[in-house]
Amino acid sequence: MSGQELNWADPGLAWLYVAVAVLALGVVLHFQWKSAIMRRLGDLPLIRRMTSNVSTSAQWVRWVLVLLAVTLVVTALLRPQYGTREAQLQNRGIDVVIALDMSKSMLVKDVAPNRMKAAIVELNDVVDRLSGGRVALVPFAGTAFTQTPLTTDFDAVRSYLDQLRVEDMPIGGTRVGVAIRHAVSVFQEANKEVEEDDPDADLEQPAASHFKAIILVSDGEDHDEDALAAAKLAAQDNIRIYTVGIGSRNSGARIPVVSSEGDRVGWVSDEESKPLFSDLNVGLLKDVAGAANGATFVYGQDDVAGGLASALDGLEKQEYEHHYENLQEDRFQFVLVPALLLLFAEAMLTDRRWWWRLGARS
Repeated sequence: MSGQELNWADPGLAWLYVAVAVLALGVVLHFQWKSAIMRRLGDLPLIRRMTSNVSTSAQWVRWVLVLLAVTLVVTALLRPQYGTREAQLQNRGIDVVIALDMSKSMLVKDVAPNRMKAAIVELNDVVDRLSGGRVALVPFAGTAFTQTPLTTDFDAVRSYLDQLRVEDMPIGGTRVGVAIRHAVSVFQEANKEVEEDDPDADLEQPAASHFKAIILVSDGEDHDEDALAAAKLAAQDNIRIYTVGIGSRNSGARIPVVSSEGDRVGWVSDEESKPLFSDLNVGLLKDVAGAANGATFVYGQDDVAGGLASALDGLEKQEYEHHYENLQEDRFQFVLVPALLLLFAEAMLTDRRWWWRLGARS
């Protein structure tokens, strides 16, 4: 995109040309109707002599000027753009919320050393590859909370990642929908802070990005049915969701019970004391990502860090192009001014013949 080609900021208004065509058709039918009425009145030569002071040609010219003016006004409403205004444009990156599953099943050791630690290693790699933007950390299980709000301090995010412990979660279980909704609220809170930023403050809040992403890392075991609805809600806010599946399918891995010190003290069982097993549910993760225009990566099968870095890089390029489009120069005035001149010319014209007006003045 060079900015030296003609673009339209509001192409969706092109349907207004149909209204112009309908108006033109109405003008033609109006003149045909007037002609038919005159023929029905009787002696056509006599009627023409009686109305000789009125110029049908002048009426046509006036309507043509109006139609041309309306067409130009519609063109102006489409906001033609050509060229760009000068501005310093930097690739600021995008806003990313990392939602990490911290349920007890993330301690299963079907991947080395366990699902939780493997996820943290991959996420640290992803953060290392980010070239800009802001990152937030949202741990979740049966509930979700903000560990770090959106920040440009990636070292702090990595530090908190390394300190996360499953045993610190107040509510067990896995509620993916809750995690997604909380991640969306993190973006909303950040936007509110930017809008309420004090212009006299020493440090301004970084501007929110147009394109946003949630990286949701989980084994896909969901204990509610809100995940897809939450993903669709995120998509409405222009938020992409990239899911990362951690674990093995059909592994039959048991879920450990750990103490506050992190030691295994038993195994999770149901109400009948039967052992509970945890398997990777890729289907749910794919459905969630698909509902929010994202993608799914599986640990041990895909290059998770590389795939996420590539996806986020693509969003950063779209963010850059979005800001570039906002720099394109509006040129609607070049069609709006002629439209106003045409309407002025139409207002100055009259239906009466010029020689009749001269005779009336003498």
